[in-house]
Amino acid sequence: MQTSGLYRIECNDLPSMLCTLCSYENLFGPYHPYTLRLIAETGLAFWHHGECAYARPLLERAVRDLGRHLNREHGARLLAIKALRDLLLSEGDYQRARAVQMELLECQNHRFGPDHPETAAARDELTKMLLATLDHVPGCET
Repeated sequence: MQTSGLYRIECNDLPSMLCTLCSYENLFGPYHPYTLRLIAETGLAFWHHGECAYARPLLERAVRDLGRHLNREHGARLLAIKALRDLLLSEGDYQRARAVQMELLECQNHRFGPDHPETAAARDELTKMLLATLDHVPGCET
């Protein structure tokens, strides 16, 4: 898993990121765009370093609050949705990962249109996830 690509976060930077997040929440408020973006980035960094117990609630919060206070198709939210999906898959929570992937597909379809490569990639990923589910159902092997 990689962060947004702007910089590389080292493991010893994670506590500082949490402190910065707390400062942003106190200074700007919990729903300010800077705070919401930092929640997503912090969740990505924690997941990148294998700290799923911290990453999952941060990513869930980022997905929820970015959708409520900015918009469903915001770029930071789409990154958080992808990271949350991948984290859920790595934890074996396939049903929730499929639901998150459907949300991603809906957002990308609305943002880019049905024929855009990003939308097609999200649709293909959902198809793979659904087919993988069928492989585990007796009598439905593909």
